[in-house]
Amino acid sequence: MPLLPPPRYDGWYSFDQLTDYLNGAVAARPDCCKLHSLGRTPESRDLWMLEVTDFATGAPEHKPGFLVHGNIHAKEVAGCTAALQLIHDLLTGTPDDLDVKRLLNEVVFYVIPRLNPDGAEFALTTGGEIRSRIDEPHEPNALYQQDVDGDGWILSMRIERPDGDMKISKDDPRSMVPRKPEDADGPFFKVYPEGAIDDYDGGEIRRPVRSHDFNRNWPANWAQEHEQGGAGDFPFSEPEMRALADFVYAHPNIFGILGFHCGTNGILTPPSTGSEEDIPAADRKVFKDLGARAAELCGFGMRATIDYRHDSQPPISLRGHSADWGYQHLGLFHFEIELGNIYNAAGMTQEEFFAAEPDERPLWELDALRYHDEHPEHEMFVDWHEFEHPQLGRVEIGGWKRFWLISPSLDELRERIAPGSARFIMEYAERHAAVCIRHVTVDRLDGSIYRVRATVANSGAFPTNVSQHGLSLKAMKPVTVELITSGEAEVVSRRRYQEIGHLAGLTGSRELEWFIRGEEGARLTIRASSDKGGIAEEQVLLG
Repeated sequence: MPLLPPPRYDGWYSFDQLTDYLNGAVAARPDCCKLHSLGRTPESRDLWMLEVTDFATGAPEHKPGFLVHGNIHAKEVAGCTAALQLIHDLLTGTPDDLDVKRLLNEVVFYVIPRLNPDGAEFALTTGGEIRSRIDEPHEPNALYQQDVDGDGWILSMRIERPDGDMKISKDDPRSMVPRKPEDADGPFFKVYPEGAIDDYDGGEIRRPVRSHDFNRNWPANWAQEHEQGGAGDFPFSEPEMRALADFVYAHPNIFGILGFHCGTNGILTPPSTGSEEDIPAADRKVFKDLGARAAELCGFGMRATIDYRHDSQPPISLRGHSADWGYQHLGLFHFEIELGNIYNAAGMTQEEFFAAEPDERPLWELDALRYHDEHPEHEMFVDWHEFEHPQLGRVEIGGWKRFWLISPSLDELRERIAPGSARFIMEYAERHAAVCIRHVTVDRLDGSIYRVRATVANSGAFPTNVSQHGLSLKAMKPVTVELITSGEAEVVSRRRYQEIGHLAGLTGSRELEWFIRGEEGARLTIRASSDKGGIAEEQVLLG
């Protein structure tokens, strides 16, 4: 059986390389993983999901499930790598101080390393600008992204103009900085994405772009695009998002969700709009306790999503956001891990990033360029060079391959961030609800009449409703108990099938009893079921 190597950390995964790694995982551990396609993207790529559990210990759908997704935003390719690190650690039993084998006996992990394969492939192969998906209409005077100089990359174009709003930095000629109101000494430039212009008549260049943001396409607090940019036509309107939704709603065993992103590093919790006071105090405490552990393992701070902003700005409001969907609609503790960006890679902390005043931010690129110079093997930046544009005449083309701007340090990702994230997910998953049956007794009362007693309990740390908010959701089904009899026995008192409500973590239990008429030696089965807490069965013999 082939060994599963750790993910690569000398660059980012193409779609074909991702597919090869996932197939390698199946080849290495067919006993613990299966590869599924949740659907096909508009460009006919598979939306891969790896199901990871010990299949010998029960059907995956009968175990508590944990969902991990990454790379919902096209340029945030480090999320894919972090998800592969989780897969590697689960299948190789890493770290060895966690009982990963037991975890795979009890939990199924649904890992979608790349939720946006089309967007990621565009980002990696062109270096162009994209959020999740981009529509660039070919209209008169409309610039659309294109590799016009034929070097294989879509970079930036700077065009010298007296009314330009950018100028060359005096500290590094590679860097462009905003023109200040008092600036009178040029040269000044307009900066555009590298591209061509349809039906150009020499007038003002237009960028009538529609940018889709899949992380504004969830149904929680969704708003139309004039209120929330990138929202899409309706919740789950994008094929990739609809495929994920169909999977999640078909798998009520999912009890935890985590998404990987790449902004300035941080552990993010709900809410994405409104106030933290909208979340019950008991749930806020769980978010903070779990989030603090994630922050400790990954090495950076925790914030509510509404506070993922510069300190001088008011709280933000992101509608149609994943974390609110996971909590508000599903009742789950949904986390996002922001793995970092090039400024973190160059040494900037989260606190420094958010504390910086607006006039300090142009200096960030100098740090980014220094980081580029220290890592020339990645070829993150292309020096500006003259080019005779077929429509605009002399321009200069160069700048960043844009996915690198939203990527953390590969060294830090390998050494601390990805392993820390994987460990956090496993520690989080260890808290799953776990329905069990205890203290089964059988007493003969008179002739062929027996009394059967049992205690149905939850030995896991999470309640079977996961969160306090979950108690208000009809989709959060209560624990059920069924007494299954053979033809040699019948229930004469109490219900054969009953709902017993939810069970608190660790201490939650219900005592049940049935009166049975049957022959000595007749076999019964007590079956307790919970969407989030799994299934427990106990065999009972009369007599």
